[in-house]
Amino acid sequence: MKKLQLALLPVLGATLILAGCGSSAKTTASPTESAAATAPAAASSAFGKAIDLGGGVSITVAAPTSFKPTAFASNYFANQVHNKLSITIQNGGTTPLDLSSVSITAGSGANSCVDVLDGDSGINGAPSDPIAPKANANFNYGVGCDGKVGEPLTLTITLGTDTATVTGSLV
Repeated sequence: MKKLQLALLPVLGATLILAGCGSSAKTTASPTESAAATAPAAASSAFGKAIDLGGGVSITVAAPTSFKPTAFASNYFANQVHNKLSITIQNGGTTPLDLSSVSITAGSGANSCVDVLDGDSGINGAPSDPIAPKANANFNYGVGCDGKVGEPLTLTITLGTDTATVTGSLV
């Protein structure tokens, strides 16, 4: 037993020495730098109004229009209310805007909504190619909601860490 304890002494000593070698100095960013670097933009508006996300980036979602999904549309149910929305993302900045991180969700109060893709109706999903500086991307987005015409419609668009929320009604 004593031999085992003596054999473990060098291991214990080395562990204690190495534990003391770490630096205890902490570096932190100033509150202004930290908040500016990580604070995402979150803005909301009604359909048809531009939402400024800062840095020259803005999103406009036109008022929804009713549409009837064609035979080749996907992810819809006949008894839902189907709305088509025209979305414009403007890059007024000086560098290309990466659209690979665009996420769009829709809701209608307590009712659920799903994305509808329908190439025959011009609804092909969000583009993924970057937007050049001082350019924009226009695309159509389709939703099918379990609600009724006149019930709320909320569209949330996330672009990187920035979020734009647009509210109105199903048509």
